[in-house]
Amino acid sequence: MKNIVKLSKAVGTMALSGILFMACSQALQVSYDYDSSVNLKQFKTFKVEAERKIDEDPLLGSELNRRRLGDAVVEVMQAKGYKLDEKNPEIIVRFMTDVKERQQVRSNNMYSPYMWWYGGGNNIQTYNYQESRFILNIYQNNRDRMIWQGWASGKVKAPSKRDDRDMMVKNTMTDILRTFPQATLDTYSSK
Repeated sequence: MKNIVKLSKAVGTMALSGILFMACSQALQVSYDYDSSVNLKQFKTFKVEAERKIDEDPLLGSELNRRRLGDAVVEVMQAKGYKLDEKNPEIIVRFMTDVKERQQVRSNNMYSPYMWWYGGGNNIQTYNYQESRFILNIYQNNRDRMIWQGWASGKVKAPSKRDDRDMMVKNTMTDILRTFPQATLDTYSSK
């Protein structure tokens, strides 16, 4: 009997932990692509700038958003061991974001053999939402050629406070750059 109680407590704790983890996770899907002919571990310095087309949108391209995104990318890249070099970087990290209007259609088919008694029919619901995308493009500076691209997309609820907004952007950049390699000690040359 004691084993059953212990087992049920353990299962209950695991189920509760799983539910809390799923409730706290972001609704963003993260992915990446890269040029397999380039050794991404060879780079040690970087520079961050907005992608050229970000200025066209008055909200997403605002000075506040550009600064917030740029600061988050710098912080994450430095945490990965890269050094900021504004004059002669080996890679340039360009960021952009956009929002697209999306529509989801749900159909609940309610036909049954007893529909003459209970009623029935097809219940169709539409749901409009905005999908946000955060995109990081990394270019090799001496060739101005894209070597890595990462992005996060999904339904994002705007945070309520400034700190929440900064933290959300930083967490999103961390998730996007998670697959970009760390700068390693053998990357740095001794000059």
